[in-house]
Amino acid sequence: MPDRERWEIDESKSTLAFALRHLVIGEIRGQFGRWGGALLLDPAHLSRSLLEIWIDVASVDTGSAERDAHLLSPELLDVARFPRAAFRSTGVALRADGDAVVSGRLDLHGVAGHVDLTVISQGTWARDEGVLRSAYRVHGTFNRQAFGLHWNQDLDVGGIVVGDKVELTARVETLRTAEVARPGPRPPTAAAR
Repeated sequence: MPDRERWEIDESKSTLAFALRHLVIGEIRGQFGRWGGALLLDPAHLSRSLLEIWIDVASVDTGSAERDAHLLSPELLDVARFPRAAFRSTGVALRADGDAVVSGRLDLHGVAGHVDLTVISQGTWARDEGVLRSAYRVHGTFNRQAFGLHWNQDLDVGGIVVGDKVELTARVETLRTAEVARPGPRPPTAAAR
């Protein structure tokens, strides 16, 4: 039996959103329209599972064309230099409540940093002629300053325009596409025989 199962993120049924404070008491919310990835799941040894996600940064949408243009400008995300963000897990651990914590490396704005994601399983089911699907809710936070996203302005009434804490939320549906055997020892080459 293969060691790991490959589950592809179904972009058409998944959302990746973010939020951060705006003007002290308000909030900016947005999402990315183009993103995806895959999960290599090891059901017997969850810690050996691997999650990889890519994000097309230019697909950001906050509901305001002017704000999106500023987000993508050199003052913030600088999409011309850094068009893609990526996350690759470095560890997976189960909590006592059954949720998983996926630790990993986020590459954003030319900077690599550590991020922990809480992953809550929503179940697995068969659909589309027996193809297995699974769904998850994902939550995480990071400090934008740690990724070189320093732009801000002071307000006359005190405080700043944009907060530093970015909250990530995702609703993810995956599709089981293959079973992946863990590589074994290679047979000796003719020269080594």
